[in-house]
Amino acid sequence: MIDPTTTPRLVDSLASVSRRHRLARKLIVAPTHAAGRELLRRLAILREGWVGFEVLTPKKLAQKLAQRSLDQENLDIVDKFEQLALLDRALDSALTAEEGVFGELSEGVGFRERVHGAILALRLAEVCPRKLDDARFVQWEKKLFLVRVLQRYERLLTERCQADTATVLRLAMEELETEGGRMPAALEADQLLLLPGLSMRGLYGDLISALSARGGRVLETDPVIGLDVPRSLLWGRSGEASSGSHLYEPGEAVGGGEFVFFSAASVDIELREVLRRVVERGLSWDQVEIIAVDGTTYGSALHAIASQLGIPVTYAGGLPISRTRTGRVVKAYLDWIEEGFHASLIRRLLEAGDLRPPKGRGNHAPVALARRFRSLRVGWGRKRYRTQIKEALEGVDRMERGQTEPVDSFERRRNRAREEIEALRAILFSPLKETPTIPDRMGGDADRVSPAEIARGLRSFLRRVPRGRGADRRAREDVSRVLERIEATLNRRTDFRSAVSILRRHLDLRVRPEVFGDDPDGAGAPWTSTGGALHLSDLEHGGYSGREAVFVVGLDAERIPGGVRQDAVLLDSDRRVLGTGLLTSTEVFRERLFSFAAMFARLRGVVTMSFRAWDVSGAQTIAPSSILLHALRLGRADPSLTFDDLQEVISPVISAIPGAGRPALDADDVWMRALGTDSSIKSGVESVRGSFPGIDRGLAAAE
Repeated sequence: MIDPTTTPRLVDSLASVSRRHRLARKLIVAPTHAAGRELLRRLAILREGWVGFEVLTPKKLAQKLAQRSLDQENLDIVDKFEQLALLDRALDSALTAEEGVFGELSEGVGFRERVHGAILALRLAEVCPRKLDDARFVQWEKKLFLVRVLQRYERLLTERCQADTATVLRLAMEELETEGGRMPAALEADQLLLLPGLSMRGLYGDLISALSARGGRVLETDPVIGLDVPRSLLWGRSGEASSGSHLYEPGEAVGGGEFVFFSAASVDIELREVLRRVVERGLSWDQVEIIAVDGTTYGSALHAIASQLGIPVTYAGGLPISRTRTGRVVKAYLDWIEEGFHASLIRRLLEAGDLRPPKGRGNHAPVALARRFRSLRVGWGRKRYRTQIKEALEGVDRMERGQTEPVDSFERRRNRAREEIEALRAILFSPLKETPTIPDRMGGDADRVSPAEIARGLRSFLRRVPRGRGADRRAREDVSRVLERIEATLNRRTDFRSAVSILRRHLDLRVRPEVFGDDPDGAGAPWTSTGGALHLSDLEHGGYSGREAVFVVGLDAERIPGGVRQDAVLLDSDRRVLGTGLLTSTEVFRERLFSFAAMFARLRGVVTMSFRAWDVSGAQTIAPSSILLHALRLGRADPSLTFDDLQEVISPVISAIPGAGRPALDADDVWMRALGTDSSIKSGVESVRGSFPGIDRGLAAAE
């Protein structure tokens, strides 16, 4: 029997199904593949052996159901790149005779993304052009514009025999209707299990409802007390309330959970404090889960800290590609061409060994190549690279031997100079040739350019990047696949800045990190937690691992619950007119609150909650989230507590100086402790001079 005080109700419900239908084929329909796989892993850890489970997302399940119809109608499913190209064509066609505000915004990436999102939302909400045309919008011109875009997009899909997600969902529903009231044979499943939290919007909701009517079972989960279940989320029966179920009704809680609170001066300090508390409690890394409100910011910061400290970490959403060599080079290339080919970016890549000459061009030290490149004095501008390298090669032939320099030493020096310059030419000339004509640094006129053309230049640049292993190699492979698709599909020319922005968005990827003990080049998903490693998840995946020590970070008012923001194209008034398949901003806000409460109800053990209290860039304090106050009221079983009480609990703000008696994570902590206390910090000059004689001599000379 599974202990409900240490295990989420969802895992217990899954274990019950596994015991009753041990050898049956069981499909789990989950919001993400990561959520389903993490639940199954937790089930195995509890010594509940299982067999026959498969995890599918609603989108993948719909494709499975619709496959026969897709084959019969000879339809190909579009990927996100083909879909973007079709949406751009439809939008351009609608803008051909457009004047006014839409014409002025037509090249803006943000405007296009909002229009694309509106069209796809209309498709998923089953709003056809006729229904849209009949609707009463406040802005009549906007409605006509959207009708034209939607009509042209649907026409392009038909002409090209292609199917988007909305088409696949409709075909899946038709397949279900042909099967009658029984479980469809195409799924080849004996049991269909639906995870709470699945989207019930539009066509997705129709599919989930149809599956539920044909025997699909909603798994039981920990209840959320005090909030109504949003109509846009699937929710079924709930078990007994957990300690976290009463987050929004602390007065009804039978027994409060154990919650700990603190605030920190920055994201880095907040994460270091988390690690320090793990060490203090004597926990192993695989007993800990960190749930980040902002997975990207905290994921990058944790990777930097963990890499320095040698802590193994897995990431539920994958590691941001910016933390890999490939990601750094991609960013550097796009910055390079945007900033007028400034030489400093290339020099930094050469120094780091991120750019290497092809085989046969010698094995030059990165520092030597960077030094040689700096001596060229390129400055900025595409043409300067060719002229300076050409002049440098000509200058090698004019080199003169020193009066006392031996001949063989002179020859080695001249040959080394020639080889290093030729290596630089081999590194740079091909990418410069492949990079399209773009505006210079002064913003001069240039031809319009497509994302595909820039992608070709980037691919040429990446050929000079060492492949590496582990996350670096996987990032290289993922980026190469994306660039190939961009080259094949995104050929629409636009202004240069917009093309670069499109490329940046598509290359914001996640990769599987390298974990100590694993094969660096082995297969594996980026979302899976593993033994011996700390696990970082986000709000969508938090609490599924069932670990006994949970730290929820990033709980400031700006991030959670955030504000109520309307969509820039489909306003709330438009959505109310069009029907229930489109959520208003208020409904999205309520869904976000409920999803957090559902995640919180899954947590067990000691839950530590924190946020950064200082914004360095804005030089201002950051307010704590109201969720922290709700948790404090729940933990103390006192609904009357106020933000003043919360402020007392989270004070003082944790700084970079470890408190007295706190464990030191690394040499930085040792230094900071030697230089100060919680309330003051010493000058530290004498300590530094005593430890570093070279610095001491330099300071003495300066005096």
